[in-house]
Amino acid sequence: MAFDQGGVEALHAAHVASLKESFRYRVLYRLLDLMVPMTPILEIAKDIDRLVGELGVSAASRQVLARLPIPWHTEMPEQDQQDVLSASVVFYGRHGSALTPLLLAAALDRPDLKMVAASFIAKIGPNVGRCSFPVYASAQVKMKSAGRRGVTPRALGWIAWKSERSIDREEARERNRASLVQAVEHVRSGGGLLIAPDPRERKRPWRQGIGVIVVSLAHDPGSRPAYVVPWSITGASITGLFQLLSRNRAMRALGRMRFRHPIRVTFGEPVPVRRIVEQAGYNPAKVTEHLERDYRERGL
Repeated sequence: MAFDQGGVEALHAAHVASLKESFRYRVLYRLLDLMVPMTPILEIAKDIDRLVGELGVSAASRQVLARLPIPWHTEMPEQDQQDVLSASVVFYGRHGSALTPLLLAAALDRPDLKMVAASFIAKIGPNVGRCSFPVYASAQVKMKSAGRRGVTPRALGWIAWKSERSIDREEARERNRASLVQAVEHVRSGGGLLIAPDPRERKRPWRQGIGVIVVSLAHDPGSRPAYVVPWSITGASITGLFQLLSRNRAMRALGRMRFRHPIRVTFGEPVPVRRIVEQAGYNPAKVTEHLERDYRERGL
C-alpha cells in the first residue's frame, strides 16, 4: 500500500488521486468524512513530518496545536522542574488519543525527546521516524481492540494498523526487542523518552516494555542518574479533534464546545530508577506492575 511504501506523503497523494479518479472512492469518502475527516488529517500528518524536520519535535508540536486551535496548559512540579526538562527521563502514562504525543512534546520542550511508538506512527515520515522507536503488533489487530474506547478511535486505529505490511510474530518480537534496546541507549545518553505502556484494552495489564527499560537503566543508567516521570492528560478528545477538522459548520461548533476548557497536561515528580528496583526488584514484570499500581494510586 502507499503508506507502507512511502509514508503519509505517499498516502496523501494516493488519497487525492483517488478522489479525482474514482467515483466509488468519492462516495465512500463522503460517507466517512463527517466521522473521520481524512483529508485534513492527512494534510496535518504530512505537515507534522516536515515541521519536525525544520523546527524540531517540540516546536513543531506547538505549531500544530496552535493551528487546530486547541487550548492546553501544563502542570509541572516546580521543585523538580529542571530534572524533568533536562535529566535522563522515561516519561510514562496512558496513551489517551492521537493528541498525546503532540501535547507531551509541546509541554516538555526537549530537543532530545523521542518515543516508543506504534510502527505505523514511525512510518509517517523520515523525521518522525527518527524520533521513534517502533513497536510492531505480534498478533493480528482486530477492530474492537485497535484503539481506545469509542467507534471512531477504534476504526481509525484499525485502518492505521491495516495500512502496514504484516510480519510474523517472531519477527515482530525481535524488532520490538531491538527498539527497546535503542530506547534504553537513548536515555543512557541523557535523552528523554515517551512510552505509553497501557494496552489497547483497558482491563488488561500494562505491557512489560517499560519494565524492561527501567531494569536495564537500573543496571546501567549511564553517566548520570535516570528517572521515571508519570504524565496525565485530561480533556484531549479525539472526537472533538475530528469535529474541529470537519467541513460541517455544526460539527466544528461541537468541537469548539468540547475544548471550551483547556486540556490539562500534568507531570508527576521524578523518581530515580534505582528507587523503583529497590521497591519492586529487578524483574521487568514486577517493575511494570509496581509502576501501574503506583500510577493508579496517584489517581492519574
